[in-house]
Amino acid sequence: MVKNKNTEEKILESAREIFVHKGFEGARMQEIADHAGINKALLHYYFRGKEKLFEAVFKDTIQQIGPALSAFFNEDIPLEVKVWKFVDNYLEMIKKFPQMPLFIMNEISTNPERILQQLNFEAYLDFQKLEKQLMDEYEKGHIIQVDIRHFIVNIIGLTVFPFAAKIIIQKNLGIKDEDWLQFIEQRKKVIPQTIMSWIKI
Repeated sequence: MVKNKNTEEKILESAREIFVHKGFEGARMQEIADHAGINKALLHYYFRGKEKLFEAVFKDTIQQIGPALSAFFNEDIPLEVKVWKFVDNYLEMIKKFPQMPLFIMNEISTNPERILQQLNFEAYLDFQKLEKQLMDEYEKGHIIQVDIRHFIVNIIGLTVFPFAAKIIIQKNLGIKDEDWLQFIEQRKKVIPQTIMSWIKI
């Protein structure tokens, strides 16, 4: 039997949804097969077991994040342009995979060892170039002296948190489903402005 790319993508998407809501331990292969509209035997043909399926889903998820992070750290453009571009690109990416933050956070909280085994951010992350850029801007008198750790956590946290806490944010701030995407579009301006207001002199 020849594997079908559309079927494989359908399985990965169904598995991602089930893993997000139930975690690795709570997910069942039969439930994933039902959600994907296939039988369990076909699911096992594509992915030999739940561990292999989880690895594939996680690898696919990280591959969505990696290039955006790599561009953020390594692209040779002005710092402020980099911040605006990163926020725009990262929010667009998460809009396509809105369950991604919860998926990763759920697994970090339940089984950090498995997540650490799967992560390969070393392939994407190079702090040195961004750290040098921050220092150059500081020495030119353009920004305050910034700890790169806080810089990275702030920009990623401000970007990811609304998706991770979407239900709470919508309920407590009165944001209706039909207004959610407009709210996220507004975040594309608010986040860079917040970051640059913090570091600019």
